[in-house]
Amino acid sequence: MSAAKKRPELRDFVRTKSEPLRALMQTVEKVLDHDVNILLLGESGVGKDYFAEAIHACGKRREKPLVRIDCAAIPADLFEAEIFGFEKGTFTDAVARKVGKLEMAQGGTIYFDAVTALTPNLQAKLLRAIQERQFTRLGGHDVVPFDSRMISSSSTSVDSLRNDLLYRINIVTLTIPPLRERREDIPQLAKGFVARRKRGIDDAAMQLMMQHRWPGNLRELRNVVDRAVLLEESDVITPKSLPPLLSDPVEAAAEQHWTLEQLEARYIREVLRQTRSNYSRAAEILGINRKTLLEKRRKYGIE
Repeated sequence: MSAAKKRPELRDFVRTKSEPLRALMQTVEKVLDHDVNILLLGESGVGKDYFAEAIHACGKRREKPLVRIDCAAIPADLFEAEIFGFEKGTFTDAVARKVGKLEMAQGGTIYFDAVTALTPNLQAKLLRAIQERQFTRLGGHDVVPFDSRMISSSSTSVDSLRNDLLYRINIVTLTIPPLRERREDIPQLAKGFVARRKRGIDDAAMQLMMQHRWPGNLRELRNVVDRAVLLEESDVITPKSLPPLLSDPVEAAAEQHWTLEQLEARYIREVLRQTRSNYSRAAEILGINRKTLLEKRRKYGIE
């Protein structure tokens, strides 16, 4: 008989020297084996997806699927079919039965990323499924049980959620601190990213990383490291391969008499360049929504 597979521990996924993050992990440890719904809050890029994966991997439902739903990416008119599934013939293109995300996550974990993007109508239908612990596929009559742990996340205010749904999904609320509030983690995070590419980081480059505010949090840090690995000619990342804005923005502004708007415009241009004008990804790194980014692009005349 083969030995039982060792259960992963949360510290295998999240290593930190930050006291606030350690306190958050202690809370997570207490709820891993309890079927309580969890709401993850925090700025864009802080690692909410990663925490959802870690909670699932370390909990009692880890042998069952983790199914993610990006609420902001699925059009509202397709969302109900995506969640609940549908029967053959429900509409013109329904040539076969489709299993929905809730059914796919049976016995495991369902992760609603950007849950505040749900319309009021969809919120009401999701609430009913949570309350009744069952649902029916579109165009069907068979009742399908809903037996999944629910994890939700948001980078914005949850005021747009109806109260009764909010009460259901935030039995435990975990607010992940931004990277600028746990700078002690930057060295090990950065070194971890470059180690996978068999590179190092010199002291001067690390000092610039420690000084930066990281508005895009871990996602921005990973992007900066990936960019540096591509540009750096040696085996050690140096300041010359880092984006210009990782140098002290206050000192740079003082020397060149930049205004705050000029600094903002320059940073937006740099992020757009790094993301190859992927506005959705750039907006995530900048910590703003896509509409605001497009407005700033027009304001500053960024091509």
